[in-house]
Amino acid sequence: MRSGLSVFVVASIVAAGCTRTSVSSPPAPVQGTAVVAPSVTPGTTTAQGGMTPEQIAARNDSLVKDRTMHVNEVLAKIAGKEQMPAEQVYKNIQIFKGVPAGRVMAIMNRGISNSLGVSCSHCHVIGEYDREDKPTKQVARDMFGMVNTINGTLLKNIKNLKSPDAGVNCSTCHNGRARPGSGSQSMPQRVGTQ
Repeated sequence: MRSGLSVFVVASIVAAGCTRTSVSSPPAPVQGTAVVAPSVTPGTTTAQGGMTPEQIAARNDSLVKDRTMHVNEVLAKIAGKEQMPAEQVYKNIQIFKGVPAGRVMAIMNRGISNSLGVSCSHCHVIGEYDREDKPTKQVARDMFGMVNTINGTLLKNIKNLKSPDAGVNCSTCHNGRARPGSGSQSMPQRVGTQ
């Protein structure tokens, strides 16, 4: 029943109104990116590690500053090469081959890091971004493959899907959390399945 569950998960995601987003041009130096904290009564905690909204906002602010610093450092190093294919500018590019180098920085910053509520050091060794020291780097690659499978194959197999641009991205599930949900335990059971 794995494939049935996959289709059910994708259908649930699409039903929530998720659409693909894209980054259209290489970024200028980053001034800051806001991560929206969930709306909770002041002083109460959320599912994000029992943090209050104030604590989440403070964490997000420090993450934005940290990411901005690292992104600007990389953009300064690749100045004049932003339109070149990523694999000609960066070492060890596996996912973003053919993508302009400047756009990779926007995808990493606003797409991936912001969606997961993390900074660059979550997956990378700062200053040596090509290294493979952190397992989270490969997890991110695998998750990117999952997103491509959902968008490129699974959604196309859902009959009666009304949206021609239906798609998912990192924030569809992560929504500012490095580890969304609790796996299959958070998924509602379908009638007649185990």
